[in-house]
Amino acid sequence: MRAVVSQSEPSPDLLVSLESAIGRSFTNRSLLVDALTHRSYVYEHAATGVVSNERLEFLGDAVLSTIASDLLYRRFPQASEGELTDLRASLVRASTLASLARDLQVGPCLRLGRGEEATGGRSRDLLLARAMEAVIGAVYLDGGMRATRSFLAPRLVATLARVTSQRHLKDDKSLLQEVAQAQLGITPTYRLAGQTGPSHERTFSVEVLLGDRVAGRGEGSSKRQAEQAAARMALADDGWETG
Repeated sequence: MRAVVSQSEPSPDLLVSLESAIGRSFTNRSLLVDALTHRSYVYEHAATGVVSNERLEFLGDAVLSTIASDLLYRRFPQASEGELTDLRASLVRASTLASLARDLQVGPCLRLGRGEEATGGRSRDLLLARAMEAVIGAVYLDGGMRATRSFLAPRLVATLARVTSQRHLKDDKSLLQEVAQAQLGITPTYRLAGQTGPSHERTFSVEVLLGDRVAGRGEGSSKRQAEQAAARMALADDGWETG
């Protein structure tokens, strides 16, 4: 019996176009295909042994953070740790990664389940951002750190130029509010979950809620820092977006 090809399967031409945009012809193209495979596709094709991009996403996140940190450390020798951390956050946040994914035309190449396809998964920021991290992980495994830096560094520099000129990037709380209102019609709320330590060195724990669901938890030396950390955790998980 002839196998039925899913409508969500990227064509060879799309993969070649993506490789061209990345600037790398993959030695092991299956890595790239895995990077484009959302978990919803795996659920519908479990019997075929297909794997999702989640492990590559994990790896890509770490590689991206390392390259961004190295770039910023060398580019801003007088910047404090806090300033470098803020700049790095702007380079690795979901909206930045989603923009890069759109520039590379990652969306049309994604392997999605029928439900995710029907609800516009190809254009969803967090899904694109996670896929972009997986693509970075695939580039790293296929070509090593030098190839990954060659691919990423010019794009990070271009993003950094916009960041340092605009000076009005949304922080994680603002971005979460924007995404949650657009996807769910809900404004996130925050509640103090606990605090530890002496008054001069206190650590606050905060939860962010979408409706009655805890979407993220964070800690910080101030309530504001803890709220930002909680929002960041919520943004890293697209499960609440898809219900």
